[in-house]
Amino acid sequence: FDCSNLEKYDLAAKDTKKSRNKEMLEVFASGIGIHHAGMLRSDRTMMERLFAQGYIKVLCCTATLAWGVNLPAHTVIIKGTQLYIPQKGGFTDLGMLDVQQIFGRAGRPQFQDMGEA
Repeated sequence: FDCSNLEKYDLAAKDTKKSRNKEMLEVFASGIGIHHAGMLRSDRTMMERLFAQGYIKVLCCTATLAWGVNLPAHTVIIKGTQLYIPQKGGFTDLGMLDVQQIFGRAGRPQFQDMGEA
C-alpha cells in the first residue's frame, strides 16, 4: 500500500510526525492508518483526513467511525460484532441496523461504482 509516490505525500508524512502516537507513525509508511476513541482527537482527525485524501489505503477502526463520520471506502470488513458497554460491565452484540450502517460505507454511489462488504 505504498503511497509515497502521491503528490504532497511528504507533507502528509510530515504531519504524522507531529503525533506522539508511535503505532500511528509505524503503520503510516505502509499506507495504513488506525482510528479509535483512545487516540487524541487531533490524531483521529488527521487519520480521517489522510484516508479521505488517499494517503492511507487501509484504515483499521472501531465501529464509532463508521457510525459518525462520512468516510466512504471500497471495502469494509467487520472483525467482530461485539461492543464493550462500561455501564453494563460487559459486551453486547451490535444490532443488525448498526452492521448495515457500517457495511454502508462500502462503495458509496457518489464516490465509486461499486464496493465490497
